[in-house]
Amino acid sequence: MSNRTTQNSILFITTLGVYLGLLVVGGAAPQVFAHSATTRNFELVDEFEIKDDLEKKPDDERSPVNVSLENYLEDVELFISSLRGLQKRGLFDPSKDTFSVGQSTQLPCIPANKIGSYTVAEFATDSESARHTLEWFSKRLTDGYSLGDCLPNDRYGSKETHDSKFNFKLDKNQFTIEVVVKKASAKDAGHLATDLANTFRKLKIASANAARMRIYETTTFRAENDQVFVITRLPRADLESLLVKDA
Repeated sequence: MSNRTTQNSILFITTLGVYLGLLVVGGAAPQVFAHSATTRNFELVDEFEIKDDLEKKPDDERSPVNVSLENYLEDVELFISSLRGLQKRGLFDPSKDTFSVGQSTQLPCIPANKIGSYTVAEFATDSESARHTLEWFSKRLTDGYSLGDCLPNDRYGSKETHDSKFNFKLDKNQFTIEVVVKKASAKDAGHLATDLANTFRKLKIASANAARMRIYETTTFRAENDQVFVITRLPRADLESLLVKDA
């Protein structure tokens, strides 16, 4: 369900808020939407190299916690690298530009599936030049890094879905990324939050660059009821500092 290779080779999910097509899930089950595959492809070659994740996330398996965390760290680092590239070309001003993007997702639990319900909560930016980079990063967050549980969903004729949501924003005070996944129970959520924290401490980051180190230092995990939150929060001054350094 969370295959990241497909994201690198074919853009199944493109611009946020663009919905096209209907998929009927069994009998008279409700309709669900698929993101348009006809909108423009985003050229990111001049901003950063997108790495192939074939060995990280097989089509028919959910990612181990350590792989999910490594993917998350890599994606955030690439996002910062992209903003740095925009800043160097005068297309993004880290001292004044802001953005705020949020979305909730329900994906039927089918291997490599990217067809589901996508509800955009917000997409705002002061920098139109940064828009497709924000859209790219949004794509990386849509599956909750395979951390949520597959749970029955009446909207899909009681078929199971993986529910997650995210928000990332840069305001006058800080840069924040928040990924939220739903678990089967509060107990399961507590266990996952603990597992994430313990696994995160064991990740090898000694040779990481400044961006990866700062992301690592400012990422936390918590459980609230049946949800688990992965949160990275940097003071705005920290992000500005990272954007003027070489990768």
